[in-house]
Amino acid sequence: MATNAKRTNIKRREESREKILDAAERLFAQGGFNGVSTKQIAQAGEFDASLMHYYFENKEGLFRAVIERRAESVNRIRLESLKRYSDDAGERITVEGVLRAYLEPTFAYVMAGGNSFKDYLSIIAHVNSTPAAIIPGFETSPFDPAVREFLSMIGRAAPDRTEAEIFWFYHMLSGAITLTWARTGRIDALSEGLCRSDDLESACREMIAVFADGLSRGRR
Repeated sequence: MATNAKRTNIKRREESREKILDAAERLFAQGGFNGVSTKQIAQAGEFDASLMHYYFENKEGLFRAVIERRAESVNRIRLESLKRYSDDAGERITVEGVLRAYLEPTFAYVMAGGNSFKDYLSIIAHVNSTPAAIIPGFETSPFDPAVREFLSMIGRAAPDRTEAEIFWFYHMLSGAITLTWARTGRIDALSEGLCRSDDLESACREMIAVFADGLSRGRR
């Protein structure tokens, strides 16, 4: 009986923690780190603010937990896909192939996850476009392990490019990813509905095409 009660308590704590993370994810997606208070999160999730402080200590801890909850899965998916492509391609590795291995599984993961995963994308867009010092604890990104492997493989696929060019390439790609994750509706208005910012499948396809060509072309 004691063991069952312990398991029930553990499950209850896990459920409470997930409920807090779900509410925080929704609100951080709308307002970013600085645009949301712990009081607002507690009210939205219908739980006592003291419970949030019990699990996460403060807003910084809660924000980190929201990011890290899905970051591990995203990193794993990316790293597994990159390794699979590297093993299959061998010396025939290409920039387009690396981009596909890096981007397609991430987009597929998000599209399969529904609205909560899209909220997560909005938070990542906030993080990517905010100076690191403004968000405590985010001097480095939890996605860096997968990003560094991606950069290493891009370097192999484009050996004629300098290290600086590879980093600038990622800088520009990261900007495209961030704008796509933000789903601002800008492209909807510009194209008069021809393109939609929530069409992640098309965004992924076009991103691969543009950036594969951009790095593969000869120097000016």
